[in-house]
Amino acid sequence: MKGLSLFTMLLGTAVAAQVRVTEKPCISFVPESTSVTNTYAKDPLQSAVMTSGDFEFLVGLHDGCWAVHVLSLPVTTAKGKRIGFAISHTITDPKGVEIGHGLTFGPDSDIFVQAMRKATADAIRNIRQAGSISQSSAPR
Repeated sequence: MKGLSLFTMLLGTAVAAQVRVTEKPCISFVPESTSVTNTYAKDPLQSAVMTSGDFEFLVGLHDGCWAVHVLSLPVTTAKGKRIGFAISHTITDPKGVEIGHGLTFGPDSDIFVQAMRKATADAIRNIRQAGSISQSSAPR
């Protein structure tokens, strides 16, 4: 009985060692100013990231995550009348290297949805490209 127990334990350890646990890549939201308008970007970005189901969403800089840095401001006329928003986003890889950037203008807060969908699509495309590059350069 003792031998069977030891065999089962060793077999379980061997199987566990061969099972490769893969984590989902993460994309984080990083506001680059204290402007209240940056908060308009968080929920649309989170929704776009989570829609695919292949990525985790986090807020702030995190080791190993791709980041969408957002800077947004209201656009006003010389007389102070608000005419819309300007949204700049920059995407960085887990090492902090800039790999994408966009600038979006729009008349109301709905423009944040469009801007964050663009940012997410750009980030996901680059994450997938980086994954295929690392898999193709891995020793076989």
